[in-house]
Amino acid sequence: MAEIKKHLYVQKRDGSIESVHYDEIIARIKQLCYGLEKIDPAATAIHVIKKCLYTGITTSQLDDAAAEMAITMATIHPDYEKLAARIAISNLHKQTKEKFSDVMDDIYKNDGYWNIGLSDDIYEIIMKNKDRLNEAINYENDYNFDYFGLKYLTQNFLVKSENQTIERPQQLFMKVAVGIHRDDIDSAIETYKMLSQKLCMFSPVVMQLQPAAKKLNVSVVSHYSIAMIADSIDGIYDTLNRLSTFILPYSSTAVHVHKIRAAGTYIKGSNGKSSGLPLMLKQYDSMVRKTETSERPKSIRGVAIYCELWHADIMKVIDQIRKTTIADIKLKNSHLALWIPDEFMRRVQEDQMWSFMSPDHCPGLIEVHGEEFDNLYKEYEKKSKSFVIRQIEARKLWSQIIQSQIETGLPLLLFKDACNAKSNESHLGTIQCAGRNGDTVQFTASDEVATCTTASISVDMFLTSENSYDFSKLKEIAKRVTYDLNKIIENNNAILNEEEQLKFGLKQNQLAIGIGIQGLADLFIKMRYPFDKQEARDLNVQIHETIYYGALEASSELAAKNGPYKTYSNSPTSKGLLQFDLWNVKPSNLWDWNSLKTKIAQHGLRNSLVTVTSNTEIESAIFGNMNSIEPLDTNIKRRYISLGESKPKEIQVVNPYLLKDLHDRNLWNENLISELVNNMGSIQEIKGLPEDLKQLYRTKWEIDQKALMIMAAERAPFIDQSQAFSLNMVKANEDILSEMHISTWKMGLKTGVCQLRIKQTEEDLRD
Repeated sequence: MAEIKKHLYVQKRDGSIESVHYDEIIARIKQLCYGLEKIDPAATAIHVIKKCLYTGITTSQLDDAAAEMAITMATIHPDYEKLAARIAISNLHKQTKEKFSDVMDDIYKNDGYWNIGLSDDIYEIIMKNKDRLNEAINYENDYNFDYFGLKYLTQNFLVKSENQTIERPQQLFMKVAVGIHRDDIDSAIETYKMLSQKLCMFSPVVMQLQPAAKKLNVSVVSHYSIAMIADSIDGIYDTLNRLSTFILPYSSTAVHVHKIRAAGTYIKGSNGKSSGLPLMLKQYDSMVRKTETSERPKSIRGVAIYCELWHADIMKVIDQIRKTTIADIKLKNSHLALWIPDEFMRRVQEDQMWSFMSPDHCPGLIEVHGEEFDNLYKEYEKKSKSFVIRQIEARKLWSQIIQSQIETGLPLLLFKDACNAKSNESHLGTIQCAGRNGDTVQFTASDEVATCTTASISVDMFLTSENSYDFSKLKEIAKRVTYDLNKIIENNNAILNEEEQLKFGLKQNQLAIGIGIQGLADLFIKMRYPFDKQEARDLNVQIHETIYYGALEASSELAAKNGPYKTYSNSPTSKGLLQFDLWNVKPSNLWDWNSLKTKIAQHGLRNSLVTVTSNTEIESAIFGNMNSIEPLDTNIKRRYISLGESKPKEIQVVNPYLLKDLHDRNLWNENLISELVNNMGSIQEIKGLPEDLKQLYRTKWEIDQKALMIMAAERAPFIDQSQAFSLNMVKANEDILSEMHISTWKMGLKTGVCQLRIKQTEEDLRD
């Protein structure tokens, strides 16, 4: 031992100590460089030896250091990113067990803080079928992950024991698939293959909780929408208690509060006056802060608070999210969402007055929409003093809303009448809110919490080698995802008994699911379509039409087997009206819609709603795709890597698509990195780059936002819930924003804007 320590040595994975063999390091790097023609394995290995090797380093640490060094070189050529991923994945494989069943046995028997474990029944099913499941796994598919996707999985989803990752991505996927399908091993393997081939991804709550749901006694639900139970002390606190129940690490939550009477109005029971929404919302906000967990991703953190614009407290509530608001009343953990009637938008356009009312003085406004709302609202206005608390120019309120958005990006804007007129749940009553990001739009009631579990399809994975699009395969995957989401709902019903479900308001009457997409921008880049080109717009519509068709076809097949959802009768679909009919849009000839309508008329649907466009930030990070329907964010990003025990180091990561194109055309040089940084990730002002690349690699800040709005409206007839649609503006002013919001309303969108992103300063532009 003493002799060895005179020289460089490494500690192997079995704990033994061995002198460093440089040829072995070179051989390992060379082995992982297959197909990477732009990398010199020997030179890279020597670089690793010089920069990363020290006496006593473990072979696992050496692999980590080599991967981290390779990723810092990814600006030289995208092959270095592939090498970094391969080293990291190979390292993970070397430090984990190969057999799926052995790993599941460890997870089950070592149930600790960082490991939520497995339900007893899922563990027994895995052990009973271990030979088939072990054989079905293809570990080579782990090498399809990029470096940062693997790191995200490792940090947030793969099981750890004593701070050591013990699970591989393929094992996670199989574990989730068995958690969904249980004894149906054939279906479990099919679902595993979808995940393994990166064709689709379930929402984070499914990936995290499904295999342990029964043990934890929790429902696996992506989105909860909650109604205020009653305008009373008991109602307020019962709603608060219900809300706290559904603030879960990987589920998003929303609540509507416009039932609560306005501040200063009379309370008969106490002979006092109401404190209204502001103080109540501050209490709710404090509860969210106390209930929130560090694991909860930013994209679903907090709670969306929905309120109608005629509520007399609305201006004070908007002020509660402004940057200048005093801390005592500021809402720090809540995202205000406005439920806007068409009547208000018309009055903004016509420069008319807007009246504020209180729901206890003006009953019925919450429960009606469209023409009924307009008539009742105007009737209360005619009665004046007894019903109208005060009035303001509609444009002044509109200005306050837009100023708040310029400051904070919020509130969300949703159009009440469009949400109700174009919903397959409209027959149940007036819909009063949507999801955390304005995506799920479902009926809620004081005794019924709306739930929806979602998945996203990686639309870039259906591009063929001939650069054509495989719509048939996309449809089949949409059907398979529909079957899987319904199976998750069935599992939820088995976890909580009927009494528990009623206690939480989980009636399962509508069985809504939500299938969305990720990687739309990746697809357009691969097909060489600028994001707003006509070919891209057409493909955008055909993709959503195909997913809607496949989901409905599968839902009808499930209805033929299990019966339609409970409230199917009298729904628009039961009358032959699908989402595109509610938009007065005729679908293309891509699919036989008449035949499908005949099937639905015969069997009904198993799900009231099937499609949605949600934020897929987490799912996209895992698969290395761009978020949901959004364009390219930037062509250069700041990322952080750990570099062993030292503080994380910031590195620049260039868009790999752009980097490859520049290399293929012999246009890349190291000076371009500085130019990309100086131009805030844009290539538009960089001299010497061809126009076709400048068009293809425009960022979301450089694409005409009206084009994005048009694309949202064009796909909307095939999205029966709504879209988490964001606008991205550089140094926008109030007039421009007003015009854009009015345009989204006129286009008939349900969600006008989920979030407004504005870059006003030079520092903003560099982020």
